[in-house]
Amino acid sequence: MNSSPSSSEAPSEAAHSEDILLCRVSCESASVAVLLHPTGNGARLLLVSERTGGRALLDATVLDALCALTPSAATALVRSAVQEGTPA
Repeated sequence: MNSSPSSSEAPSEAAHSEDILLCRVSCESASVAVLLHPTGNGARLLLVSERTGGRALLDATVLDALCALTPSAATALVRSAVQEGTPA
């Protein structure tokens, strides 16, 4: 998902003082901070992996697309992303 401008974080979009921490979502293998991040084009969700420091900036279009995924499609998407991040 990090290939589109709406979901990737440009250097100028790093976390800043106007970000609002909304929540932390955690399980036994991951913890992610969810922040509301203001931009010139409206608010975005800034997701920050507390394990890796990885970041994703998501706009409403990306969130809407995620809502349309079936559970099996979401699982396949996550599995693909995890495998992509595994060193060869």
